[in-house]
Amino acid sequence: MNRKFIIALDQGSSASRALAIDEKGQAAARVSRAVETRRPAEGLAEFDAWTLLTGQLDALQGVLNQVGAGNVAGIAVASQRSSVVFWDRLTGRPVAPALSWQDGRAAAEAGEASLPQDAVHQLTGLYKTPFYAAPKITWTLKNIPEAAQAARDGRLCVGPVASYIIWHLTGGKTFACDPTQAQRMLLLNISTLNWDEQLLGAFGVERAWLPRIKRTADDYGVFSYEEHSIPVRVCVGDQQAALCALRVVAGGACINYGTGAFFMRNTGRQCHLLPGLLTSVGTSPAGNACDYLLEGPVNACGTAFAWLSEIGFSFSTDELDALCEGSRAPVWFLPALGGLGAPYWDFSATPVLSGFSPRTKKADVAAGAVNAIAFLLADIVFYAERFGVKSGEIKVTGGLSKCRSLLRAQADILQTRLLPCAEAESTAVGAALLAAGAAGVDASQWETMRLLPPVTPHMDAEEAEELYGKWHEFLNWCKVRKL
Repeated sequence: MNRKFIIALDQGSSASRALAIDEKGQAAARVSRAVETRRPAEGLAEFDAWTLLTGQLDALQGVLNQVGAGNVAGIAVASQRSSVVFWDRLTGRPVAPALSWQDGRAAAEAGEASLPQDAVHQLTGLYKTPFYAAPKITWTLKNIPEAAQAARDGRLCVGPVASYIIWHLTGGKTFACDPTQAQRMLLLNISTLNWDEQLLGAFGVERAWLPRIKRTADDYGVFSYEEHSIPVRVCVGDQQAALCALRVVAGGACINYGTGAFFMRNTGRQCHLLPGLLTSVGTSPAGNACDYLLEGPVNACGTAFAWLSEIGFSFSTDELDALCEGSRAPVWFLPALGGLGAPYWDFSATPVLSGFSPRTKKADVAAGAVNAIAFLLADIVFYAERFGVKSGEIKVTGGLSKCRSLLRAQADILQTRLLPCAEAESTAVGAALLAAGAAGVDASQWETMRLLPPVTPHMDAEEAEELYGKWHEFLNWCKVRKL
């Protein structure tokens, strides 16, 4: 194959990345640009959409300059799912802030939507909360005059971040997204995989503002770079891309430790709806069929450590293992930034640190944060098991999966084996894997997603159960102490 690279764009909450994946599945080049999340007030989180775009395009250009545009077989675009961008279809410029998936300003609009919670869950697999796009659209049209005017003039485009990037890559010729991205708009019927009239009416959204829904691996147009035309072959949600990279088939499960943390269980072609968990749409690489996923998010994973640094407990994630080794009395920490996700869905919860003594060290704060993430994910896994959804051994990936102390804590609490992935950038690699299939590239022997030796429990079951019981005592205390 002359054109041997697939370029994957991964536009996340903390960075815009571009990776060039070679014919062996190895990252031959990678460029990352930092993403700034603006927090104008408590509970609010937004991006400047133009800055997101230019950072991602700069990362893409950096990789193309390293591998040569003529050697690229295709581009795959993966991005954070629930953040939403508003732009002018005539100019391509944003007409409102891009509201992050962590932003809760549309709580009233979510509550006022005419469909009841049970109906929304049945239709979308999700819940009527301010963290998905539909109520954010309602809020924006009420409060941002430029966006409202664009809607009245027929110039408004609203879509996931991936749609905005693809729109610009193709010079405005492709306005589309796949079901993994469309679902997080809270306007997609997960049975028909199309925009739903009941949901559009409930949130006051016009179909004309929204992207066309295509398969995950499809023709998304062409990116022209210098004298080269590079096909855009994939649009996909970040978590589903990671699942593809790990090759998690029906019955399998994984945890992705990133800005947030996500437990996902592939249920195959059967769509399960469980109270307290999300039902997500899997990728559609060919045809219209897709697998379904049971999903439980922890709202703050990487952001928990960033927040601790902001309030004075400064350490890098590279230090975590050494710090945790030195901890003798970990503090108790509830990292409820943006509230609590599954299975609690408590958006009023706030961060809590407890258990300090005169002997508490920075290492104890770091260990408490690591334990907290493991506990919150265990809450999701054990909750699913109550409904008969067993997980067995779990594949793990994401930037914080390199933290062995986190994986040890997770394995101990769950009393199961974890299978870490050698490549932490699983979102980009999964997107590239999908694009390789669309480009006719044989990726069956890719080495990128090699698994490392398993992490097994070192704590006996009785000790793990006792520790987990103390976690719930702390969690219940946090709920009682709310002002």
